[in-house]
Amino acid sequence: MLTIRRNYNLFFSFVFILWYSTEIVFNTTLETMMGISVLKISSIINWLVFLLLMVQIVVFQTYRKKELFIIALITIPIVTATVLAEHKSMLSAWMFIVASKNVNFKEIIKTAYVILLVEVPMIIIMCFAGVIDDRIIMRNDRQRFSLGFSHPNQLGLRVFQLIVCHCYLRRDKFRIRDYIYILCAVLFSIYVPNSQTAYICLVILLLLVFLFGWLKEYHGMAMEIYMKGLVIGVFLLNLFSIVLTLVDVKKYPFLVQIDKWMSIRFSTGHRVWLLYGISFFGQKVYITEEERRMAGINRIFFLDNAYANILLRYGIFVFAIFSIGFLFLVKCEGKQKNYMLVIILFVYSLYGVMEAGLYMMTHNIFLLSFADVLYQKTDEVGPMGKRVLIRSRQKN
Repeated sequence: MLTIRRNYNLFFSFVFILWYSTEIVFNTTLETMMGISVLKISSIINWLVFLLLMVQIVVFQTYRKKELFIIALITIPIVTATVLAEHKSMLSAWMFIVASKNVNFKEIIKTAYVILLVEVPMIIIMCFAGVIDDRIIMRNDRQRFSLGFSHPNQLGLRVFQLIVCHCYLRRDKFRIRDYIYILCAVLFSIYVPNSQTAYICLVILLLLVFLFGWLKEYHGMAMEIYMKGLVIGVFLLNLFSIVLTLVDVKKYPFLVQIDKWMSIRFSTGHRVWLLYGISFFGQKVYITEEERRMAGINRIFFLDNAYANILLRYGIFVFAIFSIGFLFLVKCEGKQKNYMLVIILFVYSLYGVMEAGLYMMTHNIFLLSFADVLYQKTDEVGPMGKRVLIRSRQKN
């Protein structure tokens, strides 16, 4: 049985490596590979990954009755909303979560970290060598460099991912050099891609990790209060995002200033809400330039706030599932004393205020930790201080 389980892990790891490594490459300025359009190759890889995940879910995993019930209860509204919204990101993330029943979460994060360590420098070197283009964008008379990625924000995203993976893997042995590492990433994100979301989230991460390093010297109450504060923060970030999207912030000077700080994300989200309203089961929302052109919409729209994006695209049911699930996940990881993971999930919830990628696996691979809740995994401290994965034993 142990050998079979290892094979399951190897199969999922292969699928994850195939998907994640190509996902990074396909979000560069590279247009063709061996004479074939990158868009076409990306579509083929996505369908292949979908089929491989189905094999993992149907063939390589067994389920308790309770697990099957929960999976069906969540899958039905997600599939319904995916069809109506014509947007697959939520379903893709859910499939990865369901397929990671027998997967060691730490090993997947380590795999992602290695891929990032290899591919991000490789893409930057290819850009400097002239193999792929550097896409330069102006913001307030300031140049923003993508260094080979499709957009400066994509470079910022991968740097951010690299750092959060590093923090998670170093969670039990943080040193001064790790803080310096984060600080260097902050400065890089400011001066090269000038990615607001990346450097703001990295600054918050640095402060939270520093506070964690100080508080872990104490036991009990201090850390509990800290974790509860982060759980409350996750709830409030979601709540305020929705409230500020549904309210016309332009009527209130204080909210106008907040909206400006957030690059008019809330006022623009409000315009999208006025145009489309909110559905129960999901709807098509025309956001991209091509979508707006096909729909005959001349105004510019974007939904960079993840919470508003989920609510308006996928409807009330899926929004409730995701919001309650994410909050419950953070609370459960805190109870299991996975403190660094709680910090990272909180930072991602802040990321969701500024970017739509909170619920997209390509932005947030830490969504895989949802499997801890779905399959009732626990993470306890074993001999020699190493973390050991324990699966709860419940009767069907």
